[in-house]
Amino acid sequence: MTLEALLAGAGAAASIELEPRYLSGARYGAGSASALLKPGSAAQAAELLRLAGEHGVALVLQGAHTGLVKAATPQGQVLLSTERLREVFELDPLDRTLRVSSGFKLSEVNQRLAEHGLQFPIDLSADPSIGGMLAHNTGGTRMLRYGDVRANTLGLEVALADGRLVRLGHGLAKDNSALALQQLFIGSSGGLGLITEATLRLAPLPKQSAVALVAPASLEAVWPLYQRWMSEFGVLVSAFEGLSANALEAAIHVQGGASPFAAELPPYSLLVELSSELPASQLNLRELLHTALEAAFESGEVVDAALDNDEGLWGLRHAVSEGLREQGAVIGFDISLPRRAVWAFREQATAWLAEHFAPAKVCDFGHLGDGGQHFNLVWPKAAAALSAEEGARLRAGIYALVMAHGGSFSAEHGLGPLLQSTYDVHTDVGVKQLSAAVAGLMNPQGLLGQFRFG
Repeated sequence: MTLEALLAGAGAAASIELEPRYLSGARYGAGSASALLKPGSAAQAAELLRLAGEHGVALVLQGAHTGLVKAATPQGQVLLSTERLREVFELDPLDRTLRVSSGFKLSEVNQRLAEHGLQFPIDLSADPSIGGMLAHNTGGTRMLRYGDVRANTLGLEVALADGRLVRLGHGLAKDNSALALQQLFIGSSGGLGLITEATLRLAPLPKQSAVALVAPASLEAVWPLYQRWMSEFGVLVSAFEGLSANALEAAIHVQGGASPFAAELPPYSLLVELSSELPASQLNLRELLHTALEAAFESGEVVDAALDNDEGLWGLRHAVSEGLREQGAVIGFDISLPRRAVWAFREQATAWLAEHFAPAKVCDFGHLGDGGQHFNLVWPKAAAALSAEEGARLRAGIYALVMAHGGSFSAEHGLGPLLQSTYDVHTDVGVKQLSAAVAGLMNPQGLLGQFRFG
């Protein structure tokens, strides 16, 4: 096993000097790497994987390094960055598909698509690479309407650990000609192979939208409102987000603005968006949403609301994370729950924290309409720092409650070292055995990624 032999074979694609951005994670600190590989083509990436296997060198695969589970932050291994994988950008406007190399960032993809009236409709506050989004199966704020990355992927090209380049799927909306093996790589956190290219399903850009920040009369009023508006508006509902008062207050503070509500902040708010490809002359969404809010006021289900049709309210929603970081150390939980269990979990988790970790401030927010929650906590700067053991106990306690309510401990951030112990405890033995068998077939030496599936 010689790193020197790998670097010699990699030639100009290898370097032992790394900029800090390759090592500093988005939330959980910096790592280290013994070298950096930057292939400029899919074929070169496949050859580097073959060389790494031949010389027994472990690789960590990295896109834009925006993930939150430490999957792409190396811990001494060789780092392989996909940022130069930009060979392919082929738009088919008739089929509304895009063949694209994994190194492109989401922002650039959508900038290029906008002139054609199209988008890759995964809306995130970060700017990940396409490969990173696929590796973690991201969802985002408009998943309620468009689905996650998996639902919008029609095919992949992947480089396997032995150096083979394999195309999976034909990029068609309807294709049952083989096992859908591409689905194994989506959400695999780089542990099965390197995604070098994808064929993505695109959506039209909306011609109009209407957004409201709504103060429900109580938590009990939230799901009746959700069900009624989903029934009345159907696919026009593109987002149904939830924000606790603590989360909203942090966002308002960091933006330096005033509350959008006339009265004091409610205990919980809803951010609701309608959007359509039809112009307002045919279907006026602002009027529709205004009428629905008036009816909810009259029924007593809503006590306050701010209606908007620009980015002002979304700006508040996307400022939450920054606002929380200003208050102290953020302890993030990316979870998913059945809608029926959201409030019971929230009540029990808050009570458990008050008993065992009193300084923790619950600042939850997230994608309420699809069950996704960022049950984030702030550990105040004034409080004594949590030890590693205490932090592990806090996480174990919250995740145990999530699982007791039929939830998932990873909604849209994927799998990584931060979730390894949770996966080991809460994943069914049979699932782990099957997953280990698949990983053993694709990555027999275990040299790719930083997560054990079994």
